[in-house]
Amino acid sequence: MPRFRNRHAGSGRDAANQEAVIRDLWDRLTFAIEGLWLRIADGFDAVRYSRWGPAAAGLAIAVAAVVVIVVVAGGGSSEEGATTASPAAEAEPPSVISDPQFVEEKGFAIALPDSWRRTNPPEGASFAATSDDGLGVATLWVDRDPKLDFDEFVDQSLAGLEGLGDNARVTDRVEGPSPETSIAVLEADVPVDGGAAGPYRVTLRAAGPYRYYLATSIGAGAPPRLVADAELLSTSFRPQVR
Repeated sequence: MPRFRNRHAGSGRDAANQEAVIRDLWDRLTFAIEGLWLRIADGFDAVRYSRWGPAAAGLAIAVAAVVVIVVVAGGGSSEEGATTASPAAEAEPPSVISDPQFVEEKGFAIALPDSWRRTNPPEGASFAATSDDGLGVATLWVDRDPKLDFDEFVDQSLAGLEGLGDNARVTDRVEGPSPETSIAVLEADVPVDGGAAGPYRVTLRAAGPYRYYLATSIGAGAPPRLVADAELLSTSFRPQVR
């Protein structure tokens, strides 16, 4: 009888581990598709404002459609495999991708994961939010500085990030024909409240004379889901270009 209970417990742990892995893969696949679509949208804006005009924009749309179809088709195959391995994974999809709240304010818009809530921003900031468990924090600063070009904005932000933590670097860069179509993502390992260092992500955008600095901080040891939340906040953020 004790041996039977041990085998049963081991089987339960294996099933739980398998379900956790499947859910993590589902998270990654969904956010990859969402991030890809948002990056395509930014690329389309860049093409639309280029000298090639509508013809290039039409080509960009066609290419975008093919890419999204291929990625979604691949995701469908992965989902079928996940369903075969663990039906529970399909029955209980991660809520972070099921119903994000779209926040639109004067000057910007952003998708807020459903496990996050808005909070009072610190002095000088325009927006702030935190995860329900308090391990994730997002803050947006908006400065009016028409003389600061985007390259200088990136260099200035990277230098500041180097003073906050370790391994500061530029992890993504979209160089559009204008500041409005340019994007930079910086990352570093930054201590939270004097504790262990956790992932810190900065998204830089611009619109007219305004420069946008969106920072997301995730506590050390936080679940991988919060890293996906930070990705959603970063990729969904849009300055309002008038």
